[in-house]
Amino acid sequence: MSFGEKLFQLRSERGIYQKEIAEFLEVSVGTISNYENGVHSPDLETLCKLAGYFHVTTDFMLELTENATSMEKLNVQMSDEHTIGSALNTMQDLSQPSRQQMLKYLSMVKTCEDMPKKNKIISKQRQTIEQQNQTINQQAQEISRLKEMLHFQNGEELQIQEVLQG
Repeated sequence: MSFGEKLFQLRSERGIYQKEIAEFLEVSVGTISNYENGVHSPDLETLCKLAGYFHVTTDFMLELTENATSMEKLNVQMSDEHTIGSALNTMQDLSQPSRQQMLKYLSMVKTCEDMPKKNKIISKQRQTIEQQNQTINQQAQEISRLKEMLHFQNGEELQIQEVLQG
């Protein structure tokens, strides 16, 4: 994918018109169109502004990486010693088996983090099932009552027919 195609994709995904980007960059709409159609490429300063506008890295816009994370997010402090970016760099320095172990660990941490949400969903589902069971029991009782009434009425009809025939 070319730079122009990437710019068009980012703009389209976010529902942004060329005019909005042109105003932000203080250029003409034709210039944005030329970027998207591969007629011209932006200078370095404009590329950096576009990356900031879309909250992605210039590397992402230039198709040098699939990671769209902005520099702002990469610079978020995880601890006194590490930013998200430095943690990624540390992971890159690990051996392949250690990276695999790290991914398993991260998956486990994410699962544990999601547990309260899942437990809340399960609790709501249990309440719904209990309510449905109560409704079913009430309906079963009503069906039994109606059957008894029908049986009673059938018994009276038989007695009436016996009296009339007798």
